[in-house]
Amino acid sequence: MTASPHAPGGAVDAETLDAVSTLTIEVRRVVEGLQGGDHASMHVGASVEFSEHKKYSPGDDIRHIDWRALARTDRYFVKTHEREVTLRCLMLIDRSASMGYRGSRAPLSKLDFSRVLLGAMGHVLVKQGDAVGLLPFSGRAAGYLPPDRRPEHLPLLMSRLASLAPDRGGRTGFVEAIRSAADLAGRRALVAIASDMLTAGPDTEIALASLAARGHDVVLFHVLSPDEIDLPFERPTGFVGLEGDGEVTVDPALVREDYRKAVEVERERWRAVAGKAGIDMVPVVTSQLPAEVLSAFAARRHRLGRRR
Repeated sequence: MTASPHAPGGAVDAETLDAVSTLTIEVRRVVEGLQGGDHASMHVGASVEFSEHKKYSPGDDIRHIDWRALARTDRYFVKTHEREVTLRCLMLIDRSASMGYRGSRAPLSKLDFSRVLLGAMGHVLVKQGDAVGLLPFSGRAAGYLPPDRRPEHLPLLMSRLASLAPDRGGRTGFVEAIRSAADLAGRRALVAIASDMLTAGPDTEIALASLAARGHDVVLFHVLSPDEIDLPFERPTGFVGLEGDGEVTVDPALVREDYRKAVEVERERWRAVAGKAGIDMVPVVTSQLPAEVLSAFAARRHRLGRRR
């Protein structure tokens, strides 16, 4: 199956949508949102359903003391309740120049792959009652689409994704995009980022860690072409930096081993950065199928949720 970013549906082909039609995506953190979704969140106060008692602590609202329990036990207990909330998801997609690279062994460029992946994720989330928004970024973040849970929001989301093209000017504005996401997400939310992370430095690491520290459930889809991982070229080749890094001609045979090691070191560095910050990092290679990446992500989320 070859996914097409221009298939019916705007950004995601019918086969991919069919492959993810039975998925559910769980949030790792307790989230706050609008009433009516599928994610349980603990609140004290008027709510949908009684959950459990907890011992009264100074500062608890006395309106929720269970007076019957006090009469029976001579101890103060507070009723807690569980209500269903709508998860707010903000999807960030990197549309910088480097994301336009496809390579020799992948059917989609990194940007096209990200559009299909995030588009499929958006379909799953809206189907399960969650609100999904979009924030494309390159040199700056622009084209924000606020989160919405209505089914009629999906065609607009898919159209926005399908319209994205690589931005050929300058370096990627990671920090501005992440800070914008922190402001726009507002309440605790699921923030899903699809990017190759090229040119991302220590300031980006700090911004990501700050985003997670604010209580957001951050997912980083680290998207690379297979050619970028193992440098398969055989003849002397000219390589052009897509984000203003100039051009160099090299014999791949002379640098391949060192190059592969350097790429793995960089990928491992991002795994470590994500792990330390509590960010869910998903390494992605564009020779994979977007539906398989999303299915594996959803399954792992489900397993982690059952362990909590």
